Amino acid sequence: MEVLISTQWSVGKLVDQFQQGSIAVPEIQRDIVWSSDQVKDLLDSIHRNFPCGSLIVWEPRLKDEKLMREIIRPERLKYYKNQLPKYFLIDGQQRMTALASVLLRQGFLKSVEPEIEDQLSSLYADLTRFPTEIVAGADGEADKFPWVPMNDLFTGALKDRSAYKRSLSAEQRNKIETYVQNVRDYQFPVQIIQERGYAEVGQIFSRVNSQGTQLTGAEIHLASIVPYWKGIAAEFRRYRRDLRKTGFDLDLTFLMRTITVIGCDVPQIKKLADKVKQEKISRADLDRLWTSSRNAINTVTQILNTGLLLDRTKFVPSKNAMVPLVYYAAKSGKRRLDRKAMMKYFLISQLGGHYSGAGETVLRRDLKYLSEPSVAPTEGLRELLEVAEREAKQEYRGLKITPRQIAGPWSKTAILLLMYISMRKRGATDFGLSDAQDLREVPSDELQVHHIFPFDFMMHDNKGKIYQKDHELRPSEYGADQ
Repeated sequence: MEVLISTQWSVGKLVDQFQQGSIAVPEIQRDIVWSSDQVKDLLDSIHRNFPCGSLIVWEPRLKDEKLMREIIRPERLKYYKNQLPKYFLIDGQQRMTALASVLLRQGFLKSVEPEIEDQLSSLYADLTRFPTEIVAGADGEADKFPWVPMNDLFTGALKDRSAYKRSLSAEQRNKIETYVQNVRDYQFPVQIIQERGYAEVGQIFSRVNSQGTQLTGAEIHLASIVPYWKGIAAEFRRYRRDLRKTGFDLDLTFLMRTITVIGCDVPQIKKLADKVKQEKISRADLDRLWTSSRNAINTVTQILNTGLLLDRTKFVPSKNAMVPLVYYAAKSGKRRLDRKAMMKYFLISQLGGHYSGAGETVLRRDLKYLSEPSVAPTEGLRELLEVAEREAKQEYRGLKITPRQIAGPWSKTAILLLMYISMRKRGATDFGLSDAQDLREVPSDELQVHHIFPFDFMMHDNKGKIYQKDHELRPSEYGADQ
C-alpha cells in the first residue's frame, strides 16, 4: 500500500472538505500568524494563478481513532456531532484558515476553531473598484454598499442584495463572478500521508517546517513534544481560554518556554524536546513542571494586574519579559517575592527594548542571573533589573520621547503600553463619551488602538488633513497611516 500519495485539490474542494468536517487541524499546528495583508496577497496570487505552495495532509489509520479524539478540539467534535475527520492538515494551516475565513460564511470558523477566527480580520471589498480595493476591518465596520464582506462574494449572499444588480453594470457583475470562479478552481498540489503513526507524523511536520520560514524553532520542537505528552495540548487550550478571560493571551510557545526554563534552566525548547525523545524525563515529571509553570504564570499575571492595573497583554510589545518573572516566581518557592522589582523590570525591559533582538539569546543570558546557585533569586532579579535600567536610560536620554519611539506597528510601541496603564490608573473611559465604559470593562477583543489614540479625532485634525492632501492619500490609506 502506498504511504505517500501526490494529487491536486481545487480551492473549492479544499474549503468544502474543511467545512464538511473531512479536514481538521491537529494540535501540533501553531496559532494563526498571518496578517490581513498576507490573506489579501494569497487571494491575489490565486487569482493571478501564481504558485502558492503545496499542502500536506495525514490520513490516520482505523486504530488511531482514540488518539484522534485526543488531538481534536472539543468544539469541533461537538459541531460535527462526534464525527471524526478523514484528514489532518500537517502543512498549510495558514493558507487553509485564511481561505476558510474568506470563502465560508462569517462566523463559521468560530464554531469549529474558536481561537482562529478571533485572530483574523474580516476583509471587505469595494465592488466599484474590485478587486483592487480590499481592506481589513472589524465585523460590520465597512459593510455599507458598495463595500461588502468578501465572504458574501464567495457564499453567493451578495446576489441576494438588491443593490448588487441595481448599482453594478453587467460587466462589473461578470468580473466579480469570474474572479470568484477562478479562485475556487485554483489547484493546490497535495501530498497525502498514509499508514504512519502520530509520532512519526510529528517528525515529518518538524522536518518540513524547519526547511522554511513558516515556524520558529520553538514551534517545531513543540510539535515533536506533543506526541509524547498526549492530552497536554487540550490542557493548554483550557488554560489559555481561562487566561484570555482575564485579558492575558499567551500562546503555546510561551507556555512550553516557561516549562522549559523551570525544568532545564534555559529557554531553548529543544533542550526539553531532546530529553522527552530520549526518555530522560517522565510524563509525571512533565506534569509536575506544568503545574509549577502554571502556578508561577498565575502569580505573575496577578501581580501585573493588581500592581500595574495591566489587565491584558494586547498592548505588550514583548511577552518574553514575563519569562524570567515566571522562572523567578517558580524558583523562589515559598520565599517572599519582590513584587516591586518584578513590576519595575517588566516595564523597564519593555521601554528599553530589552527583548527586541533575538529572544532566546537574550533570555539565555538573563536566566544566568536568576539560576546561579550561589545567588538568591531576588538578588539575581535585582541584578537583571539594573541591566534593563541601563538600557532604558540609553534609549530615553534626558527622558525625551522622539517620533521614532512612537512610530511603526502599535504592537511594538512601549509608549502605548504606558499610556494604557496610565489611563487605567486614572479611570479613563472611551474617548469623547461621557457615559462610556471604563477601559477595564471593555472586552480585550473589542478594545482597539483608537480607544487610546482616537483615529476619528486625528482624521479631522487640520494638520492631518494637510498631510493627507499633500500625500494624495485616500481616506482608507490615511487611516492606515494613523
